[in-house]
Amino acid sequence: MKASVYYDINDFRYEDLKIPEISEYEVLIEMKSCGICGTDVHKAIYKTVKTPIVLGHEVSGDIIKVGSKVKKFKVGDRVAVAHHAPCMTCWECRHNHHSLCDEYLKTNLDPGGFSEIIRVPAVNVDRTMLKIPDDMTYEEAAFMEPLSCCLRGYSSKIQTGDSVLILGSGPIGILHTQIAKAFNASLIINTDIVDFRLKQAEKFGAIGINPLNEDVVQKVKELTNGKGADVIIDTVGNKEALLEGISAARKGAIINIFAPFVKNELISINFNDIFFKELTFVGTYSSSPLDYSISLNLIETGLINVKKLITHKFRLFELNKAIELAHEAKECLKVMVLP
Repeated sequence: MKASVYYDINDFRYEDLKIPEISEYEVLIEMKSCGICGTDVHKAIYKTVKTPIVLGHEVSGDIIKVGSKVKKFKVGDRVAVAHHAPCMTCWECRHNHHSLCDEYLKTNLDPGGFSEIIRVPAVNVDRTMLKIPDDMTYEEAAFMEPLSCCLRGYSSKIQTGDSVLILGSGPIGILHTQIAKAFNASLIINTDIVDFRLKQAEKFGAIGINPLNEDVVQKVKELTNGKGADVIIDTVGNKEALLEGISAARKGAIINIFAPFVKNELISINFNDIFFKELTFVGTYSSSPLDYSISLNLIETGLINVKKLITHKFRLFELNKAIELAHEAKECLKVMVLP
């Protein structure tokens, strides 16, 4: 089988790998679509992982082989699968912190999403793999994992009629825009320094603000009658953007840190602002199995339109070019990789 293997910065190699063997509880899938995630870009651009490695985790495909004791799936099933699986029984899982489970990062797809054929471990078969609805494309289904991450970020954080400020209008930012709309937010505001992305967010009902051209805090206050935003979602991991978000927050607002920051970066925050405004900061990393079926349902019903987020498609052997385009983050949103 072929895979695009990451060796170093700007060094992806399209090469032959041995097809993995499976146990009686595992399956093999033939990858049909794999989305490029911001974490894939970060790993490739800054080499934050041990190499060689096959990246990619937003996967959909066809089952081509099943272990003898697999009951839920059969050869030919169209499936979407997430890469990490929690145990569902530990303290973290029982308190809805599935991505903090000790078992979570120990599980993964073999060798990774940017491969023609992938072994799905037993725990993933059991907890993170779902059949794709008949009328859903592989590319739409590949959004199951990133959309689930966004849903987890919104869980219990937004109420009908809330105003929502979303920092960043990339694919994740616009997924958040659509979720806010589906949750009946009264006002959705997106920021970005790339006008192309702002225009795309506006197509989904957001008011766009470019921080290079407008004062974000002042504009948000104008749009909310001086009160500020009820919910702030930070999808960029940028110090200046987060500080603007905090300043634009309403009393009692919830601020969701949805993106990683530069390693070891420190941010100075006046804690009196947090104390007197009773702000709540919530970090949400990755996804939960509780949201996968909901994500597919939202896509299937059209409440979340992921097709309109796909701007570019590349073949597996073009992965280096695809990563570069996603990193530039100019006139593109979601970049999909096909076998």
